Amino acid sequence: MSNALTNIWKWQTDLEKSLRFPFSNAKRIRQNHSQAWQDLYVLSMLGGKTNGRYLEVGANVASFHSNTCLLNTVFDWQGISLEYDPSCLQTWIKERPEADFVLADALALDYAQALPRWFGEENKRIDYLQLDIDPSFNTLQVLKKLPLDTYRFSVITFETDAYSGDHRARNESREILKSHGYQLVAPDLCVMYAVVSPNPIPFEDWWVDPQGVNAAKIEELLRLPHSPLMPQNVLFRD
Repeated sequence: MSNALTNIWKWQTDLEKSLRFPFSNAKRIRQNHSQAWQDLYVLSMLGGKTNGRYLEVGANVASFHSNTCLLNTVFDWQGISLEYDPSCLQTWIKERPEADFVLADALALDYAQALPRWFGEENKRIDYLQLDIDPSFNTLQVLKKLPLDTYRFSVITFETDAYSGDHRARNESREILKSHGYQLVAPDLCVMYAVVSPNPIPFEDWWVDPQGVNAAKIEELLRLPHSPLMPQNVLFRD
């Protein structure tokens, strides 16, 4: 991958031709919002799906570095965005007033009861699961509370913050998700964060459900080199 593309972190219209997994309605995109291309990852894995469903644990503000803003506002996705910090609420009222933003302690919820109420009893597939609260050990506790035996998530991003040196969340989450049939397609995904290091730092794992994502895409991603693996390596060709 060229250095020029590696250094790009926000959508530009000419990037459409470089998508590793092109989708026709990429033309809808004028800007993305995720910090590390998570929104483009979801769309790439699901072929630019419209009217999808998401569960966003650790939503923060409505658009800045949001993994669901593009999905919700441009691709007509609906879902639940959970956030503990009430100071974030005003951004949702102003910027995404139609979205379902829930102020709650993600560690205190009974997800076996909440998911049927939020998503309905009949459909047990949710297209995207974001797991990202601080510290990463708490993110792990949320994963353990999810009814993984009854609900399937097509695409998952799990923030491990492995760069911190605390690998408990990364290691145990991998055991849990692998035991439920999920495929880790982008392990120890890296970003640039100069406060920590001048070099790329591992912060997140990207997963797919082989029952919900094309097998050829999974096979191609598993062939990518992992030293270090950047989001641009996953999403774009040279």
